[in-house]
Amino acid sequence: MKLIINLLIMLSTQLILAGEIRDKEVINETIKIYIEGQRTDNQELIKKVFHSDANLKFISIRDNEYKIISIERYLTFFSNKKEREFEENIFYIDIVGTAANVKLSLKYETFQYTHYMNMLKTGEGWKIVNKITCQENF
Repeated sequence: MKLIINLLIMLSTQLILAGEIRDKEVINETIKIYIEGQRTDNQELIKKVFHSDANLKFISIRDNEYKIISIERYLTFFSNKKEREFEENIFYIDIVGTAANVKLSLKYETFQYTHYMNMLKTGEGWKIVNKITCQENF
């Protein structure tokens, strides 16, 4: 009996770990779609990874004021008309159950965006529900 219980515990642990690994892979793929949308100025790719009521928060470098932008407004910044050049770096993906946080940076020639993406595992998959951004100029 003890052997069966130990085997069930080991199997459960393996299934949980496999699920966490799969979630991390899916989140990583979602973030790569976001990065490609940024690089190619593709509104549809950006829209695909955000929840429909997501918002973006930041301190404006123009007036040092706290700003909130809806996903609808954010999507208007993309028009499929240009290619952006930057280096991307995914620093971490932290997952707890159906919630995740991702830190990444997009480093351009003269400035860098650092993003903290809060994500939730919805019926439509992992979606960005909130993005906090900081722009640093060089």
